[in-house]
Amino acid sequence: MRVIVCVKQTGFVYHPIAIDSPGSAFDPEKMVHMLNPYDEVALEESLRIKENHAGSQIIVMTAGPPQVEETLRYAFSFGADKMIRINCQPLGPWPTSLVLAEVIRNLKYDVILCGKKAIDTNGNQVGSFIAELLDIPQVSGIVGLEILPQEKKAIVERYLGKGDRELVECELPALFTVEKSVNDPRYPTVSNRLLAERQEIEEIEASSLGIVFDSGPDLSEFVRFTPPRPKPRKVFTPDSNLSPSERMRLIMSGGMTGKKSDFLEGKPEEAAKKIIDVLIQEKIVKI
Repeated sequence: MRVIVCVKQTGFVYHPIAIDSPGSAFDPEKMVHMLNPYDEVALEESLRIKENHAGSQIIVMTAGPPQVEETLRYAFSFGADKMIRINCQPLGPWPTSLVLAEVIRNLKYDVILCGKKAIDTNGNQVGSFIAELLDIPQVSGIVGLEILPQEKKAIVERYLGKGDRELVECELPALFTVEKSVNDPRYPTVSNRLLAERQEIEEIEASSLGIVFDSGPDLSEFVRFTPPRPKPRKVFTPDSNLSPSERMRLIMSGGMTGKKSDFLEGKPEEAAKKIIDVLIQEKIVKI
């Protein structure tokens, strides 16, 4: 089995410094970059295919400038066998699909895996575009995958919403976009992280593919970003009939009464002596 996983470097859009002052756009200079979480799930699914079918190979692929290589190496460290980067400036969903599909067209493959969507655009377009350009079956939003290499088929479970699922059987090669609930991604090992730093990345110039970029059928456009409203925090109000020290103790503990704590009163020397006694009693310090 040969599995190709298309990944993307995204920005952590909920990081506060990534939003400009009006709160309507991202600041690319301050953006915290990461591997798209949906693509992590696709990588984990490719690893499970490799573990269940001996001799399988995983290729991770992305399109972008040299800055995306850090994310590509991180994706490789999950347990992939090869990295490919298509050198180009950041592109929209349709041009990205064109260059990815053109490179994939010249590779042997059985399964293509993509995250259902990228968290920065929520477009959910690239996987469908690639499948259409390659003229292969595509099932979106899968939550279960079983590969039957002898029959050259796949049986997938697809999420329909409201708890409903459907079972789909399709011929291979095919492309699947995965939901985050399909699995729980593992953490890359330290040895794989070190190996990824030394591994060579195959680089392909987008200009050499002979593609004429146009506006294409991009179906979504980023307009502005509005951070969610902060939830009001409940404030604990102690009983006014309690003594001042007891009210202060409850305020400092947030109203928690399960664990009794001591509130030190008196002169500084007396309070210091009590603290030292507790430290000695709890064997935190020795005298």
